[in-house]
Amino acid sequence: FLFCLFCFFPLSLSAGEYVSADASLLDERAVGKMEEMGEELFQKAGIKVFLVAKNSGQGEDILSFEKRFSQELKTPFVLLTLFLEEKKLDIYHSNGLEKTFDKEAILSPLAWKGTIIPLLTQKKKEVGITPALLNGYSDIVDQIAMSKNVTLQSSIGSANKTTISWIKVLIYGSVGGLLLFVFLKRMRKNG
Repeated sequence: FLFCLFCFFPLSLSAGEYVSADASLLDERAVGKMEEMGEELFQKAGIKVFLVAKNSGQGEDILSFEKRFSQELKTPFVLLTLFLEEKKLDIYHSNGLEKTFDKEAILSPLAWKGTIIPLLTQKKKEVGITPALLNGYSDIVDQIAMSKNVTLQSSIGSANKTTISWIKVLIYGSVGGLLLFVFLKRMRKNG
């Protein structure tokens, strides 16, 4: 019996209520933080946010997996799913949650917009899967909380996002100012 159990059901790092991940995909501290955020959101807004991170979907389409997995979930819910080998990432949700978070922004590959894919596609190995999924999970939870006028004590996103936004403004402002300076200098030289 145990042999069959281990052969057909891969060991999970977490069998928590909100996070389920194959062994070695996620750091336990990050899983604990996501569980904390998920529970606080559920207590304050009545919406559950789940994360399923698998090394492989084993040939199953991610949308088919999400539909099958979500049959066991009570609504309202959001499901963030990663199939690492297939490089598939998706967010699936129950009806009525379309306006509580911006799925396209969260899944955007653009560094100034997306919260998961830019970190997953980093060439630096130290970034890894854990920060990307923690960042994305936090973004989903924070957006839902904001749409429901709820403040989460366990949130990690707001201070982090504000700092990153200011750094982006400074960098883009500096580059824009430099380009304007070069343009004006060339105009004076030619004129």
